[in-house]
Amino acid sequence: MNSAICSARSDQSAALMRYLWLCLLCLLALGLTRAQAETVPLNQHWEYRWGDSPFKDDTPVWTIEADEAQWHPISFPSNPPGREGRENIWYRTQIPEDDWRDPVLYIFSVDLIVEVYLEGERIYHYGEFDAQGKGRFEGWPWHMIPLPEDAAGKPIHFRVYSNYMDIGLWGEVKIMDRLELYQQILKESIDSLIITLFNLLIAALALLFALFKSGRLTLLALGLFSLASAGLALSTSQAKQLLFNHALIWEYIGAGSYYLLPIALALMLQAWFGRLRWLYRSLVGLFLVYLIGALGLSLMGVVSLANTYPLFDLLFAVLVPVMLLCTVYQLPQANSDQRIMLLATTTLTLLLLVDMAVAHGWISWSRIPVGWGSLMFSLAIVALSLRHFIHTQNALAHLNATLENRVVERTSELKILARREADRARALEFGNRKRALLDKMISAMEQSETAEHAIKRMAAHLPDLCEPLPGGLYRKTQHHWELELHWCQETLPSRYALTDTPRPEGDEWHSFRIEYEDPRNGNQLIGMLVVNLDSRNINFEQLNPLTLQNLFLRAVDRINLTLSKVVLQQALSHFSYEDALTGLNNRRFLDEMLSREVALAHRNHSPLTVMICDIDHFKRLNDTYGHAAGDEVLKSVARLLRTTFRETDIICRFGGEEFVVVMPAATLQDCQDRAEQLRASMASQTFTYGTEIIGPVTLSAGISALNPESDTADDLLRRADNALYQAKAGGRNRVISANTELQP
Repeated sequence: MNSAICSARSDQSAALMRYLWLCLLCLLALGLTRAQAETVPLNQHWEYRWGDSPFKDDTPVWTIEADEAQWHPISFPSNPPGREGRENIWYRTQIPEDDWRDPVLYIFSVDLIVEVYLEGERIYHYGEFDAQGKGRFEGWPWHMIPLPEDAAGKPIHFRVYSNYMDIGLWGEVKIMDRLELYQQILKESIDSLIITLFNLLIAALALLFALFKSGRLTLLALGLFSLASAGLALSTSQAKQLLFNHALIWEYIGAGSYYLLPIALALMLQAWFGRLRWLYRSLVGLFLVYLIGALGLSLMGVVSLANTYPLFDLLFAVLVPVMLLCTVYQLPQANSDQRIMLLATTTLTLLLLVDMAVAHGWISWSRIPVGWGSLMFSLAIVALSLRHFIHTQNALAHLNATLENRVVERTSELKILARREADRARALEFGNRKRALLDKMISAMEQSETAEHAIKRMAAHLPDLCEPLPGGLYRKTQHHWELELHWCQETLPSRYALTDTPRPEGDEWHSFRIEYEDPRNGNQLIGMLVVNLDSRNINFEQLNPLTLQNLFLRAVDRINLTLSKVVLQQALSHFSYEDALTGLNNRRFLDEMLSREVALAHRNHSPLTVMICDIDHFKRLNDTYGHAAGDEVLKSVARLLRTTFRETDIICRFGGEEFVVVMPAATLQDCQDRAEQLRASMASQTFTYGTEIIGPVTLSAGISALNPESDTADDLLRRADNALYQAKAGGRNRVISANTELQP
């Protein structure tokens, strides 16, 4: 009996549920039928007025007093002209005539807070206005404003405050039945809810797999992107207010999700295109700092959350396309998966940019399917990742299938490598031994005083250095290449003509030039080293003929460099040009330079003069005051010479107390003037040594000029020396030219 009662009750409950569902479907059908006739968009007869209305008994004066001159027409109540930094505005229109059952005014969004007045009576508000008519940002929800049944034909006013870049209503504004609005909200939110669920599922799976699988960066980026897409889709869905009616919290969720998108995109591109890793990491760091800074400062009340959007939109509109353009340059080297990835990213970026343009009013308002674009992007990445995973698994299977064969091959290769390594060790030991012999040869050559001595020491070491390779050394004589020595070979040709290159018959024979650089005469070829580079003479696989040739080239380079060094040292020993006592040039320098200057004067037809001067009674000065005092006088004379003559003149100590000055491009009169200046300065100067006064000290000088027709350096010096002798014989302390005497 109880069973029968329970069964009857169950049947009654089922019948009741079917009846309720039928009634609900009828109501929905009735609502859908009426919606097409009763929805009235408010897109005309709008007017605006800048500023804020005064109040009288809690009633805005502007809603009850007619002052038509202050109201201006506008096509839609948003961003009228002439804002100029103003933050308060009023809009008004008239509710059209129609027959509604339960009318409501639907507004998609408002920038930023609003009060609605019908015939001076406030019927709705969002946000709180303070005494100055200002308020703080409370989010961007949609608004459902109940209207009385007799509202048709009555004026309706909107009081708006915004310190944001936009001011006024935004999106759709229309009057409809309440039930119809709920149907619209649910209908238009189904897509967003589906997208949110799918993206949350993808995010959960991606972040979970990122903990255990390789390719973690791709999975992490996919998880972050899907999570951001889910948050963005849900926060932009109008159904969110039916789930949880706290607009500001939804705005923080939406802003965080929106600001997270470029971070996830940059990480995704970094995982797929590694060459521009520095660019992607820089953008990740920049947008991450912006995300934390914008949300943190907004929560602390430093800035309004609404005012963080414009700067972010600017950064996004500039940097993300730049990132994509830089990535496009990698397309020629990209595979098909990378190209699909870049196409999906570009498509999503374009959708976001179009949605951004709509949000800023740059293009007319419409709903952009960013949510579907984000979901398609996530699904595309999932598909590519699965494809890559399957490809990787197939590659691993193929690798496992061939692993045993590779093990066998590697075992055989290791045996070959072991044999080669043994040969390589022998070759290294051979090379080290020969390198030590070469170092010993070079050391012996470096201790040689002349090039010929160095060549003899080289020849003494060559047989040990080249053994077991046969070879020989040919020296260059006046007419032939003569064989000087040979080793590991019974016979070699004893000579070759100078026009031929010494080289025995056979491709295995190679010739190497023994030469050096002479500072005066340039490159000097003195011998040829011939060596048989047949590797069978050594029996090392690593030392093939080409390797041996390179080794000998490096060894011969060291030999030639050492010979050049010895020749240079030998030459430098003959070129000591400075007088140690006075710091002037010495006689060797004079001999070199005077001949050169005479040749230049003849070639250029320019004058050249020479002065020879001598300190008077210098021997007596040395005997009286000592050689140290004489040295001080010589140094003083050297200083006088430097200050008296030109920087281009050549000043030399000729020997003892004699000095020579060569004056290029100077006439005999120029030389006489300088010499007389030197003599007068010498005679007027007081010389001291310690506390003792030495003086007076004078000098005599002879000068001569170059004969442009036939003079040599010796002729020029001889005439100047004769003039000096005349100055000495004439009483000293005077300057005599080759033909003219200048009195003191």
